[in-house]
Amino acid sequence: MASPGAFEHIAITRLPELQTANGLFRAAPGVDLAGEGVRGSSSLRAGAIVLLGLLRADEVGLPHPFSTGALRTRVLGDLAGPGAGPGELGLGLWAESRADGGAVNEITALIAGKLSKGFERIPLKRLAWLVSGLNEASTRVGGGPELDSLLERAEAALVSRVVANTGFMSDLHHRIGGGLTPVSGQFHSLTALCRLERAGREEAAAKAARSLLAALLEIQREDGSWPGVVDPVRGEAAALFPVFTVTQVALAPIALRLCRETGLTGDIDAASNAGIEWARGNNRLGFDLVHENEARLDRGIMPKRIPGAVSRGFTSAARRLRGRLPEPDRSDLILDPEVSSEDLGWVLEAWAGR
Repeated sequence: MASPGAFEHIAITRLPELQTANGLFRAAPGVDLAGEGVRGSSSLRAGAIVLLGLLRADEVGLPHPFSTGALRTRVLGDLAGPGAGPGELGLGLWAESRADGGAVNEITALIAGKLSKGFERIPLKRLAWLVSGLNEASTRVGGGPELDSLLERAEAALVSRVVANTGFMSDLHHRIGGGLTPVSGQFHSLTALCRLERAGREEAAAKAARSLLAALLEIQREDGSWPGVVDPVRGEAAALFPVFTVTQVALAPIALRLCRETGLTGDIDAASNAGIEWARGNNRLGFDLVHENEARLDRGIMPKRIPGAVSRGFTSAARRLRGRLPEPDRSDLILDPEVSSEDLGWVLEAWAGR
């Protein structure tokens, strides 16, 4: 298994080539719920995630070649622009709470302005980032009436997403896939819920964290991977692939470590280790996706692109007839070797100083 130092080295070595002329970071193409390519995520979001990881590195004294102050200034400036949604603002607030906290009130005011109509239409992953950011600002810097009110409302909105009979978190009903969610959103939600529990927030958050942890441990596959897409209502995998390396080596370890630190029980360490071993070669293709000598992470293993409606039709039929998803043939899977700055930011968050 790769050591924390190896993950640190990969992130710090590879990130400089992904920084753009404007001081932010190049965003990688996204993938929709059917595995199809979509437009890349915003460079602001990528910059905020990298900033979060670099501030973690600064906290533990890990050397790196970046000016964290310059990146922070750029991110703070762009958070006031039209491209900043609730997710980016949550990430920015999370990072600012790890810096000197001087802009916490300004970001809080921006969040309040964006959310005048409520939290219902925020996608799950972005809502989880927002909850983590508000909670960390309240815990590290101290809240005021506006921040405390936003945190209370955001916490209630996140807890309301719990599907009672499965423990998973629901996304927006109108989104692609009829309520299906990428598993990454479940791990970001678990991270947010555990942070709330650690901060002594409402018991409802602790209860939601326990049920979500149990659901995620149950759905982990024998090879250590988590299915790329889950059906929160059925409580089962909706698509086995794509499986992203960052989920296996960073997002899951971040969430599971917090679960352990807050006293939640289960085979937490075994699940985390198995997830990392999937990325080290215990996967359907037998490929090691963590290249220490080249300081590179492959982005993940994807299904070959076939028409989305056809793919979803076959998947739905297979689930109805067999009660489970068919195991894909090796020839139907491909490796995505692209490096993502967002992924490397989360890797730093997971492993810097560990």
